[in-house]
Amino acid sequence: MKFHRGLTLAWWSFLFAGSMYLMLFTAEHKTIVIADGSYEQGSVKDSAGSEWEHRLELENTEAETGVFVIPLGKNTKAEDIAVENGYLDKSLHILLKTSEEGFYGEHAVQGDVAAIRSAGWEEQRRGVLLKFEMDAVYEYRTSMDQNMLRIEVCDPHALYPLLVVVDSAGGSEAQTETARSVVRQLPAQLDHENIRLYLIGTEDREVTAEEKLSFVEEVNADLFLTVEAAYREDAEQYGICGRYNESYFIPQFGNVEFADIVTRSVTIASGNRAIGLESANGDSILQDMRIPAAGVELGSLNNKQERELLMQESYREKLAQGIAGAIREVYTNYYE
Repeated sequence: MKFHRGLTLAWWSFLFAGSMYLMLFTAEHKTIVIADGSYEQGSVKDSAGSEWEHRLELENTEAETGVFVIPLGKNTKAEDIAVENGYLDKSLHILLKTSEEGFYGEHAVQGDVAAIRSAGWEEQRRGVLLKFEMDAVYEYRTSMDQNMLRIEVCDPHALYPLLVVVDSAGGSEAQTETARSVVRQLPAQLDHENIRLYLIGTEDREVTAEEKLSFVEEVNADLFLTVEAAYREDAEQYGICGRYNESYFIPQFGNVEFADIVTRSVTIASGNRAIGLESANGDSILQDMRIPAAGVELGSLNNKQERELLMQESYREKLAQGIAGAIREVYTNYYE
């Protein structure tokens, strides 16, 4: 009996040791996906200038098409890595919160580096920042395998059936802050694997109309939406208003249809009223779009009651829910 009990204990000890080895081996060799924090442009990079302290060496080995590999220091963990797709300036930023001093002066980036125009690195207060200037707007699939960071460069439309550019329109300080606050909530409200949002105007720097048009063309966007808070001539007027380009007709689903869906969805979500749809004025960026494009006015800041609503975070969240719902509706009805 004691002999059998000894065998049983030995057997379970063997199983436990084997399981621990397997777990440790798997943990050491498993591939970890690194999240992309690209909605907030400039969140990874410090406010330093564009000049780089050091050039990052690139070696074109083309082991796997569309993939390049960044070596990592031996103590780097997944939580030490922050990735940002700087789509507005066709760049990729990678912040490594832990790195050996001078590591990237001795180690090169290898693989298919054809899409990289230039690369550099510099020490920053939060760690080492790597920046890649790319030849086009891309999406990236990023994963960590042992001491290597694998970057797969992808065409946006290869990953997402629907690409949506959302412009946070500026104006006065109150208008800018209101529109930005609503637009910044969209990624959390629209977590959809087939829809890619590109947010413009949420960053501190001003983005010109020419830059916006160029980006829409560069990324081959499917939809363009501008979001703004208004100051209306009639202070008694309040509610949600949609705008569209009436001079450019798109069959089946175009500017009017898009503006109508957004206005209706935002009105219902916010519990406000709809003023209706209006043709965009001559200097509106909507006049230059050749894809379904619309604008939505979230309300009037010179109407006392509506201004109080627009200052409330809970109300802004409802506005964002309405915009997200409209984009989902467009995808389901026209792109799915």
